[in-house]
Amino acid sequence: MMTERFKQLLRDYEEGKLSAEERLEVEQELQKLEVYQAYMDEMLESGKNQVYAGAQLNSMELNSNQERKWMKRGKRNARFWSVGMVFVILMLLIIMNSILTSLYYTTGNPVRQIVYSDVLGSALSVSRPNIRVSLSSTPTNILATRFFGTISKQIGSESETVGTYSQTFRLNQWIGSRVDTYSDIQNRSNLFFYLPGATETARSSNEWSRLEKLPEGTVAEAYVSLDNYYEQSDVLSKFSGNVLNLVWYAVRTATEGFEMGEQAVWNPLGFPSIPLHHHVKTGLQTDDYKQTLQLLLEYKSITRSVVSTNLIKEALDYANEHGVQIYGVVVTGPVKELLKLQEVSFVKAIRIGEVRLWNWNNE
Repeated sequence: MMTERFKQLLRDYEEGKLSAEERLEVEQELQKLEVYQAYMDEMLESGKNQVYAGAQLNSMELNSNQERKWMKRGKRNARFWSVGMVFVILMLLIIMNSILTSLYYTTGNPVRQIVYSDVLGSALSVSRPNIRVSLSSTPTNILATRFFGTISKQIGSESETVGTYSQTFRLNQWIGSRVDTYSDIQNRSNLFFYLPGATETARSSNEWSRLEKLPEGTVAEAYVSLDNYYEQSDVLSKFSGNVLNLVWYAVRTATEGFEMGEQAVWNPLGFPSIPLHHHVKTGLQTDDYKQTLQLLLEYKSITRSVVSTNLIKEALDYANEHGVQIYGVVVTGPVKELLKLQEVSFVKAIRIGEVRLWNWNNE
């Protein structure tokens, strides 16, 4: 007779509620019943219809081949079921991770994704002369987002892509290795600013000679060191008679000192002439420079992936106390216009950066 337990197992089997072991048990019992039914049909066809169902069912056994066959089938089904469950769980975790990551980065006031991208781009712009980064983002890993984009700089009248940048954050913490394909190239360029008080500027003479040898139909980028500390309005006034673009200003931070015995600043802080993403003002960017430093300090965990937050704090404190004092500027334009700077008194020294064929459009 069919027990109540077996009846319940059959109902659970149909509804898919059984574990792998219970499914195997039911399938084996069903196979026994199928064999028994086949035996009964054979007996009826041959005229041997005197069968005692209860006794036959209890005494019937599967032969060894059939038993092995159904054991293998049960194990295979259980294995497929286990693999399927693991796959489903994995997909659910991936979906949940994407949802949670998206919720974290697309919420907040302002939205975290926009703020983190702005902070990262601003940190690069204030610590890397004439460098701008256009960033996008995509979820990756567990609760992590990768910010990536192109590095560009202005040479002549054109903004040129010079490298790629990528950085991953988990929530607001920097993880993994940073990808910056232009960093090594920029470091090997041997570009720096002299401070106004520098006494050894012999290298600049070689730079003027190098500039003279460049073809007239070229444009170049130049690091121009000034003879004093100036406000931005004064710098703009002094360069007003030159057909050049001023693209980045080097600002005094009170931490610059003697390096290589020349008072040369290899890792300056400053600001670009084009306002950064969070700026809403127009005209002079000195207030925006301080606003940018304040933003970087509010998100130290993002900022420190690019530049020291201690350096940022010292720069902000100095700017608040003494104002924004500019001692150098990155300019770009025709080589013949850059050569004219050799004759002006406010230019202390020059370093030549990138050079390109003529692309100048001074409108």
